[in-house]
Amino acid sequence: MKSATRKAATRRSDGPAIYTIAELADTFGITHRTLRFYEDKGMLRPRRVGNRRLYSNRDRLRLRIILDGKQVGLTLREIQEYLDTYDLRDGSYDHLRRALDKVHHQRLLLQQRRAAIEKSLNELARVEKIIEGMLAEPEDPDGQGDII
Repeated sequence: MKSATRKAATRRSDGPAIYTIAELADTFGITHRTLRFYEDKGMLRPRRVGNRRLYSNRDRLRLRIILDGKQVGLTLREIQEYLDTYDLRDGSYDHLRRALDKVHHQRLLLQQRRAAIEKSLNELARVEKIIEGMLAEPEDPDGQGDII
């Protein structure tokens, strides 16, 4: 059971909020191993104090970007490119333009997937109605002994 005195983040007078690995994992519903994986990939860079990992607001935002990217089907490489764009914040038009193009491309892919899924669902519904109709008919409608 967590201590009632434990805060979700510790506000320091000399900097941003600080989160432990447990706090971030609990906040986002992920495992400690997942956070360490993203750290190993260089996508998160917590500060180390002894053997403790301390995450900043920047790390928290980067984690949100990572998880959102995974949710919409981006690869880790594509997510890393978005994180690089976030890190730049220098107004680099070409870099931002490429990032926007990737967003548009990913949206198009997802729309195509959705259309394919809708087509498959419609076909399954059609087949379902045919089978239900066959089941509703008597087994030997003409009395000739033939069975469906």
